[in-house]
Amino acid sequence: MQYALEKAKKQAREIVKKALKTKTETLEVELPKEIADVALPLFKLAKSINKNPSELAKEAEKNIKEKNLLDGSVFSDVRAVNGYLNFYFDYTKFGKLVFDDIKRLKEKYGSSVRKNKTVVIDYSSPNIARPFSVGHLRSTIIGNSLYRIYKFLGYKVIGDNHLGDYGTQFGKLICAYKKWGKKEKIRKEPIKELLRLYVKFHKEAEKNSSLEEEARKWFKKLEQNDKEAVKLWKWFRELSLEEFNKIYKMLDVKFDFVLGESFYKNKLKSIVKEALAKGVAEWAESKTETFESSSEEKIGKKEKVVLVRLEKYGIETPLLLQKSDGTSLYATRDLATAKYRIERWKPEMILYVVGNEQKLYFKQVFKALELLGYKTKYVHVSFGLVLLKGKKVSTRKGRIIFLEDVLKEAIKKAKELVSEKIKNKEKIAKIVGIGAVKYNDLSQDRTKDIEFDWKKMLNLKGNSAPYIQYSYVRARSILNKIGKIKKVKPELLKEEEEKQLIKKLSLFPNVISKAAESFQPYFIANYLFDLAKLFNNFYEKFPVLKAEKRLRESRAFLVYAIAVVIKTGLSLLGIDCPDEM
Repeated sequence: MQYALEKAKKQAREIVKKALKTKTETLEVELPKEIADVALPLFKLAKSINKNPSELAKEAEKNIKEKNLLDGSVFSDVRAVNGYLNFYFDYTKFGKLVFDDIKRLKEKYGSSVRKNKTVVIDYSSPNIARPFSVGHLRSTIIGNSLYRIYKFLGYKVIGDNHLGDYGTQFGKLICAYKKWGKKEKIRKEPIKELLRLYVKFHKEAEKNSSLEEEARKWFKKLEQNDKEAVKLWKWFRELSLEEFNKIYKMLDVKFDFVLGESFYKNKLKSIVKEALAKGVAEWAESKTETFESSSEEKIGKKEKVVLVRLEKYGIETPLLLQKSDGTSLYATRDLATAKYRIERWKPEMILYVVGNEQKLYFKQVFKALELLGYKTKYVHVSFGLVLLKGKKVSTRKGRIIFLEDVLKEAIKKAKELVSEKIKNKEKIAKIVGIGAVKYNDLSQDRTKDIEFDWKKMLNLKGNSAPYIQYSYVRARSILNKIGKIKKVKPELLKEEEEKQLIKKLSLFPNVISKAAESFQPYFIANYLFDLAKLFNNFYEKFPVLKAEKRLRESRAFLVYAIAVVIKTGLSLLGIDCPDEM
């Protein structure tokens, strides 16, 4: 599917090709912010034919104008400037192309079709028996936004919530429960009480190192299907999932599969055997405290372990697959998971939406998978930390902010913004409040750390979801008063603000593709803010309802197109649009 802007870029290449009798493959097309609508730098071409770029651009401009090569195109003019050829739209022709795209596709404008291409996205993945904190928000909503973006672009998308429901931490939790836990307390406040036990374990383990060994024994029992260990583990898991599902419902986040680490427990021995048989892994004696980047799973000195050496690939730290007591680690489970995903879904790409601090770990895992022969495109979609007064939010140390509390506070604050006249005030406040929390995160570069700040998190003005949502409500209000739009004439939209809006609308498909290619939803968020600002500026300056009939209908369609793009764009971020505010 080729949208208006792509057609324009193609036309520009063809025009230059005819003007200079060259191949279009050598011609790049840029979209400058202010100088022109479309620009072609001629530096590479000039170098290849040993010519001055400025002279070549002037020659091209002269030939284009003398031969009337702009005729039949969407351009009204072309100018040579310092080695660039700057093209300028005829907004009657270009506007018609943009409007035709939106008229034809409506809410699907910006989408595309990719047959038989599958993407697996591993996101959210909270640890069982721990609270859903603001630290989990980032993986959840970044992953969900990427899920929506790739689906919109025509991929078959598999969203997998790879729960942290297995591993050494469960040995620690079972150990803590056996020593200090009370059933009644856990039933009353499941997650808060399990967190208290988990934090207590780490505090006590600092004073008594034998607790770590006791926890390891409990995890081994779990791997060996000990009845008591399995019963407690299942209980903790069920309680946690109930709490998690409350949050997912509030966030409107869904998954195709919830296959936790425990799903792969019967596949762990075979992946270790396979790695040894293929010569990818080997038995070795540990010499340091730990072989892997995860601080969860420490390895004692002089243990006999199975590991993958990666020095020859520029990765100094080996990847540990099995401890001396035969128990598995994160890496064992991640290799088994990737193998399963590749064999079942045959994806073109697997995205892991996990924090920046796991960069080394994923380098290790991806290289090990490549050596094992499980080849696909693996991407670590990393993101920064949520900081609390400059420090990392830490479950172990009890330094945590519950996400449910944040969302409830956001809804409460949003109620102050929503008009008293609205009947569904609770529903609208939820859409606005949760939208504000999501947008605050998704409008920023995901790789940067975010300082947790109530004022910033719950900001309902400026560059925020409520500002964009209000712009949508304003557009819908105009359209409701206009009624059916019969005739649209782009040639009547002569004001500079109208042209800027047409151009901005034409960029939407490119912005979605850019967000997908870079795994950065913030490109969409910032685009929507810019579009909303342009629309509000236009709204303040030019009447729509009071304009002459033909102009009114054309302006109304422009407003309709803006409303469609805002609603679609926000939906790709997982944010709803209210009908009123």
